[in-house]
Amino acid sequence: MDFFSWILYIAIAILALLFMITIHEFGHWTAGKLLKFKINEFSIGFGKAIYQKTNKNGEKFSIRIFPLGGYCAFEGEDEDKKEVVGAFNSQKPWKRLIVLFMGAFFNFLSAIIFSAIFLMSFGYADKVQVKSVEVPSIVEAGQEQTWLMEGDIILAVNGTETNFVYDQYFNSLIAGYETNEEFSITVKRDGQEIILNDICRSWFALNFEENTDFEKAYSTNGVNFSYAIIEDNSDFKIVKIDGDNNILATYTPDDSGEVTIDGYKFLLTSGASVAESSLYISKIGVITQYYKYGFFEVIGESFAFCFKWAWKILIILWQLVSGQLALNSLGGMVTTVVTIAEVTSQNFANLLLLVPLISINLAVFNLLPIPALDGARMVFVGIEWVRKKPINRKIEANIHFVGLVILLAFIVLVDILHFML
Repeated sequence: MDFFSWILYIAIAILALLFMITIHEFGHWTAGKLLKFKINEFSIGFGKAIYQKTNKNGEKFSIRIFPLGGYCAFEGEDEDKKEVVGAFNSQKPWKRLIVLFMGAFFNFLSAIIFSAIFLMSFGYADKVQVKSVEVPSIVEAGQEQTWLMEGDIILAVNGTETNFVYDQYFNSLIAGYETNEEFSITVKRDGQEIILNDICRSWFALNFEENTDFEKAYSTNGVNFSYAIIEDNSDFKIVKIDGDNNILATYTPDDSGEVTIDGYKFLLTSGASVAESSLYISKIGVITQYYKYGFFEVIGESFAFCFKWAWKILIILWQLVSGQLALNSLGGMVTTVVTIAEVTSQNFANLLLLVPLISINLAVFNLLPIPALDGARMVFVGIEWVRKKPINRKIEANIHFVGLVILLAFIVLVDILHFML
């Protein structure tokens, strides 16, 4: 990628992140206006103002030079100003809780909307649909009907539903089964859920037939020869035979029982005798694609999609706190921007997925009871509501200030660790 293209994608990433932050602050602003709070300024970005306009109520709208942030400044947020009508701390606790909560709520609401668009347009990896089925010519006609069919929507493997929260995707679920180990797959076919049993991850059993010269021979479909199992010096091998039972070639499988014959991969499972041995061919090739939801079904699915991601974020946070996840696996503002730019450069459709994911991150993170964040401010308001009097405003303000400094330092630290380690 050339320099100017990279700058373009960085700019797109910054605008996307700024858009989501603006939605968050717009949630605070909307609730504040509806509940008659006095708002001093609504700002997109930090630092020096490059554009500013003041309305007749004295409320400023600003666009500032550093685009990685924003704020909605209420009158009297960190002090008591009972003499000012609409001052933040003079409002009833339930009103303040609503105003503080609405930032995260707007993020989550926007995530639901963008998730619905994404799931209808592209789908996601946790639910796949069979796009096509390729049946090897030597598989007996009709046997493929016992497995997956084109159009099947895969729902579960051995009763375990596909779910990205726990990294339970179709491919990862079936990968947990050994070669020739049987399991079941639940699919939705023609509007009905059905269970396909006796499925093997990699192999398809061939049916043997009686043969005058070989105890276990296998006929094939569309060719003029077959295969048989023979015993040679206590080892079991596969022979290729013609219509007159003449041996054309002999194949010795490797230690796992696998061998390639005529471009097809076979598996020989050896028993105590030829009769107890079996021959398998590489399973029917299946190509899957992400399932694209219809308009009506995506309404409920987009809610579930966002709540699942919120839960996954909480799991990741717990793994971080408990030491199961390395600190350098996270990233701050710079990492977020670079990640958005990178995945967008690979496929612009990825941006449509990242917008709801980062919005959910903002919603969840801001509701955590960490000083300087909305969640901690809500805790202080809740304590005031129960006690019937607030904690000293200066003490609260100092707690939030220290929390903000630590939070900013942490964001810088994880960015450094992410790029250095």
